[in-house]
Amino acid sequence: MSLFDLEPFKALIRNRCGLNFEARNEETLQRALHERIRHLAIRPGDYLPLLLANTREFQELVNRLTINETYFFREPEQIRLLVNSLAARKLVARDGRSLVRVLSAGCSSGEEPYSLVMALMERYGESVGRLFQFIGCDIDSVVLAKARRGCYTEFSFRSMDESMRNRHFHRDPGGGHCLDNSVREQVVFHQYNLLADSPPLVLRHIDILFFRNVSIYFDVPTRRIILERLASLLQDDGILIVGVSETMANDLGVLRLMEEEGHYYFVKGAPAESTSPFPLLTPTAPLSLIDDCKPAATPLPAPLSEGIPLPLSSACSAACANPMITPAPASSAPPLCLPDLTAARRLLEEKRHDEALTLLDTVLTADPTHLEARLLKAHLLVLRKEFHAAETMAKRVLAEDSRSIDALMLLGLSAKWRQQPLEAIEWFKQVVYWCHDCWPAHYYLADLYRAGHETERARRGYRVVMQRLSGPVSDTGIRHIPLELPLAEIRFLCEHQLTRLGAPPARARTR
Repeated sequence: MSLFDLEPFKALIRNRCGLNFEARNEETLQRALHERIRHLAIRPGDYLPLLLANTREFQELVNRLTINETYFFREPEQIRLLVNSLAARKLVARDGRSLVRVLSAGCSSGEEPYSLVMALMERYGESVGRLFQFIGCDIDSVVLAKARRGCYTEFSFRSMDESMRNRHFHRDPGGGHCLDNSVREQVVFHQYNLLADSPPLVLRHIDILFFRNVSIYFDVPTRRIILERLASLLQDDGILIVGVSETMANDLGVLRLMEEEGHYYFVKGAPAESTSPFPLLTPTAPLSLIDDCKPAATPLPAPLSEGIPLPLSSACSAACANPMITPAPASSAPPLCLPDLTAARRLLEEKRHDEALTLLDTVLTADPTHLEARLLKAHLLVLRKEFHAAETMAKRVLAEDSRSIDALMLLGLSAKWRQQPLEAIEWFKQVVYWCHDCWPAHYYLADLYRAGHETERARRGYRVVMQRLSGPVSDTGIRHIPLELPLAEIRFLCEHQLTRLGAPPARARTR
């Protein structure tokens, strides 16, 4: 129980650095406050005046409030876009007169800016230092110190090619991996609060600015202020790249939204020409994630063969279930006293994946058959790119309940992210066969068909999604996994893709 009113602390933190600590994450704030008060051995009532007067203590508190979930080559499709298109066009525009300046804002412990360096080194080799300048900034002084050291544990490499790690890292005596100086010295780090009035000169005149997976922690008014600050850091033709799931949340009229080959980014002024004079990386380049995986336009396989077991009935809802089939009875075993999985879901929302995994493992140790915990863990393993383990868990759920829409969706998502489009299509087709109202599965199918140049199927899929979202949203059959698909953004993307595919979209009604 709190020993003091949290409201003055929430207001102070929101005003100084924009972070929101409302109902679902008050616990994080409360825990940090108690930790600092115990450390300082002061009365709770004395802490707020200390924060107001002492900027160093405010920084100590903020260091305990920021979420630093990151790893190398996160959201690699955006890094491919940088390497294969954006960077080359900026180099042409600069014509050797100045370096192309790349900023990672909210860089945390440095994995993002170092990923950008390594990706561009795969393309431009030792010339990177003569062509680009890399900068990272963050409000958290502790993670910046870690970024400058450039030493990381296995957790940071879960999405990184092992051969690349071997080229750019060496083992330290403690068993971790430290960046070679050729990469580490390319990035300069600065502490900076995005709500500060005057950014240092080094953060100005930026060509390409990465601001990924940060804006989710701000409310809309604060997000607009921060976008205006970021816009002021950009060159007149500068580019802003936000996280894949944050696009529509940042389309607030501050910068212009652009789309290129299915990827979205913002521009400050007129966009650069999209034609690059530089050849793309060859398929044999060691950095496999840079080359776009474009499935060949081969015919899709026939409907599921007899060798693949199909669910016997739908578990999605009364609307899509077979009324003649009685659902399997719930287990009659007495309930165990287990942690509330609401906490695990909150940790997932806050990207605190290590803590969420620990909590889920605690539940599964006590009850290995706990359905929700198994599906949430499989979902988390997919997010961490641990695809084999995720698929093993999902298939075990299917072996016990062949009607699990959650498990089928997870298997489809895992195959999609492993760049196995035909396999992903088969899993999503199973979903919509048993629960036709599952619009997320229709959406993923449409995207996969579009990537495979199956234009008519893609159109049909996007239209189905628009129809499903045109009124009260029907039951998708997804019970446990949080897919984080904002309805407004999905409508926008479907309309956009239908227009690109030459089909006028039937616009969904805004609710």
